[in-house]
Formats: sequence, C-alpha cells, structure tokens
Amino acid sequence: MKNKIEVIANLTIILLAVVIGSIFVKDRFFGPGLQMNEVKAGDNLTHLDGWDWSAHDRTLMLVLRKGCHFCEDSVPFYQRLVATQREDGSTAALIAVFPDSEDAAKEVIRSQGLEIRALPGVSLEGLKVSGTPTLLLVDKSGTVLNAWIGVLSPRQELEVMKAVACRSGGCGGPALRNFR
Repeated sequence: MKNKIEVIANLTIILLAVVIGSIFVKDRFFGPGLQMNEVKAGDNLTHLDGWDWSAHDRTLMLVLRKGCHFCEDSVPFYQRLVATQREDGSTAALIAVFPDSEDAAKEVIRSQGLEIRALPGVSLEGLKVSGTPTLLLVDKSGTVLNAWIGVLSPRQELEVMKAVACRSGGCGGPALRNFR
C-alpha cells in the first residue's frame, strides 16, 4: 500500500512539473496572448503623432526598427514600392514608423535610400504590433484595411503593390504591370 501511494505521489509531482513547465515555456517563448493582441484588418488605430489619417485616402505604414535584419532584408522591396507609388501617382501615402529615436529613424531612412516620411518614437504596443517589419494599410478614418507581418513572399509583395497602386483613375498603372 505504501508503494502504491509513493507511485501516485511521484506521478502527481511529475504531472504538475510538466504542466508548470509547459506554461513557463509558452509564456517565455510565445508571449502571453500574442496572437490575440496582434493588429488585424478592422482594427482602428489611435491617433498617431505627426500624421493625419484623414488627409490621405489610404496610408501604407511601414513599421520598422533600426537594427532589424528582417527590415534590412526587405529594403529592396520598399525601394521598389516607393518608386512604383511615385510613377503610378497612387493616392496612398507611404510612411515609415519607428519605435526608435528621431536620429536612428533618420539614419535608417537615409542609409537605405528610402525617400519617405519617418515618424520616430512610436509605441509598437500602442499599434498592437509585436514585431518588425509590419506593413499596415490604413484608410482615412484610421481603420486597418490589411496587415502584412515579417519578410514578405513575392506573392505578398505583389498583394501590397496592388493594394497601394489604386488611384482616382483606376488600379494597376504601368509600373505595377511591370513589377516583379
């Protein structure tokens, strides 16, 4: 009888250790409620200092961070995006948002050859953005129309290009048709 009680006690302790360990691992590496607090289409963004949503039909916000190698890997796409947006005369505005200082944000914009406005010192938590890069397409009321997170596949890049290529005369100008 004593052996049976010891076996049950040992199994209970082991089971309890596994449950506590799995909770710790989940919270430590995956974050508590990470997916539930992620920005998504339909979310309304709060006021963004230095930006007026209503002044533009749509805004494509590039959420970047100095030193983010995924952001650096995506720079060629961002450069093509800026060039295509200018060639097609899109009504969508492009901005880069940084949690970093003004000097750090300016350095990234300058060193990467991105000719877009930078907004430094923005709280990523306030935007419900957990990682960079994140791209958010936002309408004039501040509502997120679409969100793309991380380094984008060629298909996702084309999806972003199509989303910002619309202008008053239609979508998909000549530069977009040649985009690869």
